[in-house]
Amino acid sequence: MHALVTGIGRKKGIAAAIARALAEEDWDLTLTGSPEYDGENSEADEILASLGDVAWAPDDLADPEAPRRLFDAALEHAGPVVAVVNAAARSRRAAVLDMTVEEFDHHLAVNARGTALMTQEFVRRFEGEWGRVINFVSGPPLVGEIPYAASKGAIEWITYATAAELAPRNITVNAIDPGPTDTGWMSEEVKALLDSSSPMGRVGVAGDIAPLVAFLCTEQSRWITGQVLHCSGGWNTLRPH
Repeated sequence: MHALVTGIGRKKGIAAAIARALAEEDWDLTLTGSPEYDGENSEADEILASLGDVAWAPDDLADPEAPRRLFDAALEHAGPVVAVVNAAARSRRAAVLDMTVEEFDHHLAVNARGTALMTQEFVRRFEGEWGRVINFVSGPPLVGEIPYAASKGAIEWITYATAAELAPRNITVNAIDPGPTDTGWMSEEVKALLDSSSPMGRVGVAGDIAPLVAFLCTEQSRWITGQVLHCSGGWNTLRPH
């Protein structure tokens, strides 16, 4: 089985944990990350070295042609893709009075449009008996993150719409809300505040999320589709509904 995972950049990141979990289950992997986004902070080389024989195809999902290039690289590496994990995300803080048109559009291009076009390219090339698409969303409040919030809200509805459309093809589409997850972006002050607010007394780590993604990639998850799964330690229970 062959999976394409986006968003590789941080060793503590969710995408890296997913890649490790799938590698442990003997999946063939094609991985991608954005040099423009991660830049010199990227730890992709170390991640790849720990995984062995995987394909690395860095690209920028803000480019509408990126999905075509990524699936070409995947096909060359290990044949058709069975599962796509859309874990890449642009995240730049921008409150209402601070956001720019350019930053708003960039978030939508990478997060929402990137997810939709990756799904489209997967379906165009789909040859298997079953397929899997896993997306990532975020819950409120997301104060001061208007472009990010808008893009993640769009992904939620993209998930519902594509799940309904692709069910007859035996392709499931689900999204995961991981809640606050320490992937390297949290300061000690932010982490302490979130720890104290969490129902389970701590923020999440990438290893909390990866097993659920690994399951959703399997044939055994065939009856789960069109869902936003809160893998957040109960964080979602604190939100207004």
